Amino acid sequence: MNYTKGKLMDEKLVESIVRRTIDTAESRLRKYVFTAGGKKRPERKPLAKLSEEVGSFLKTRENKLLVLYGLRGVGKTTMLAQTYFKLLPQIPRERIIYVSLDKLRPLGISLNEFVQAYERLLGERVEEFSQPTFLFVDEAHYDENFGITVKDLYDSASNLMIVVTGSSSLPLKFDLDLMRRAKRLRVHPLTFTEYLLLKRGVQIPRELNEALKHALLNCDFSGIEEKINGVLLKFSEKDVEEYLIQGSLPIYLTSKSPLEDSYETLRKIVEVDLVREGLSETTREKALGLLLLLASGESLAYDNLSSTLGLAKGTIEKLIEKLEDLEVIFPIRAYGSLGKVARKTPKYKFLAPILRSTVLYEFGLFERDSKTLDMLLEDAVALYLHLLARERKARLHYDAQKGGADFILKDHSKGIVVEVGWGKKGPRQVIKTMKKTGLNRGLVIYNGQLKKKDNVWFVPRELFLLML
Repeated sequence: MNYTKGKLMDEKLVESIVRRTIDTAESRLRKYVFTAGGKKRPERKPLAKLSEEVGSFLKTRENKLLVLYGLRGVGKTTMLAQTYFKLLPQIPRERIIYVSLDKLRPLGISLNEFVQAYERLLGERVEEFSQPTFLFVDEAHYDENFGITVKDLYDSASNLMIVVTGSSSLPLKFDLDLMRRAKRLRVHPLTFTEYLLLKRGVQIPRELNEALKHALLNCDFSGIEEKINGVLLKFSEKDVEEYLIQGSLPIYLTSKSPLEDSYETLRKIVEVDLVREGLSETTREKALGLLLLLASGESLAYDNLSSTLGLAKGTIEKLIEKLEDLEVIFPIRAYGSLGKVARKTPKYKFLAPILRSTVLYEFGLFERDSKTLDMLLEDAVALYLHLLARERKARLHYDAQKGGADFILKDHSKGIVVEVGWGKKGPRQVIKTMKKTGLNRGLVIYNGQLKKKDNVWFVPRELFLLML
């Protein structure tokens, strides 16, 4: 009897939390969509894909699961909030449920219990939903069993669209069969064009983006200057520096101290996400030391890292693997045969340049000088090439020989050798790698005029950054 009474009280408590979650969602999410003055914030490109999936669901009424994942702090919650406000005029508020599992966890409430309480309040079981219903599950990785709950909902519910967000390792937590059926949308850091739009309201024509991408992939920038039409006058060199130093994550748009706030994001990755990835406290304590070595431009030979950090080589490899899964860093492997690639330590880049600045700033080592800006520009170029490699199903490498080029972007039929420099830069490294690889197209990204010499194009850094 007492047990039943206690259970009923627990159910009522969960129901009250569900009701409050629904009632307060609009006010809680407003800050992500509108400025303090009530002006609607600009939207990022990935939101169009999410909106397309929402539109598809409203037409077909067939259950849909979309997994929205990426680096912590990359803007996933903002995209959910923008979608929420797009739906409000056409969908009853009680049919749009936004819940962040990091808020439920301290209360001891699972996603499954939340959904059951929602069914009781609505007076409908999920199998019988009479109207289109949206469940936005933010920070999903805070519930160890969220994958089971989502699978049950997807398999049994009617008229339900589920959007789940979390870190980049999130898809690994789902049932394999469910992931085959789910739509996945990776949210990447801000590109320079997104930074200009969100921070300055400067819209770069999509036609120019596409023309620059085509020019890069074909390593032919002939006629591109005719397409610029004064675009370069809409921003300054300071904008390029600000983007590289602290503008590659959305936190820059609202924070008074972006590097300090970005460090809080890194701290959560170390103290929360790495815990959920199963790393010990001893290993986690070394994570920031590893990132500092990376941020300082140190060589990442595993044996040297093991000695410097006082961790076994296998532990170092595991820590790096988890930081890769969480998209703090990503590897660029050496060019060459499988045997050579296996022997060479990958070159690691920060997915968002602001993370390098953040680590250097936290340890008192940040300097706004050419050396730092050179490393940050290389991070940004690496991100762009990384995204292109995914899109084109190409491979991104670096030349491990002494004096070799920074990057080699190669698909099954052709490749481009790329060298990066914040200031002036010559073609020597590009030519050396072209001879080694047999590739005949090269690119130098630098501070200077657009020009071609032999088979090497020299492209101004700001022009390259307008590509995506």
